[in-house]
Amino acid sequence: MGLLDTMKKVAENTNAAGAPTAWFFGKVTKTSPLTIRVDNRFDISGEAIVVPKELQAGYYPTHYHTGMKGGPSTEEKGGGSGEAAFASHSYVLKNNYQTNTDKTSEYYYGLAVGDKVILLRNQGGQAFLVLGRV
Repeated sequence: MGLLDTMKKVAENTNAAGAPTAWFFGKVTKTSPLTIRVDNRFDISGEAIVVPKELQAGYYPTHYHTGMKGGPSTEEKGGGSGEAAFASHSYVLKNNYQTNTDKTSEYYYGLAVGDKVILLRNQGGQAFLVLGRV
């Protein structure tokens, strides 16, 4: 490797160290296994994708609101311990609201084919965090 090539490599590494992460846009192309096409250039799947539970389909423990399917909103839910984050609140239900009989968990709608997502890539480019839908 010549001196010029070595200097180019040092400059590239310096730039990479100054920006340890980068963000991209992607589009879900498959859900099982989850596959995302990044910037219409390449696909990622498997352990390369880190997905928060709010973007994974399934029931997860959470506080619970009661309501009727097709109803306009949930009943008012009281908070606890006097914290502002736990103040009384309610939500407008989706048309396809799903209920769970044990009343201790809530259903999250996972990523679907065609969903556009924002991705954050770590410095080495070995993992992508799905930040959310666009």
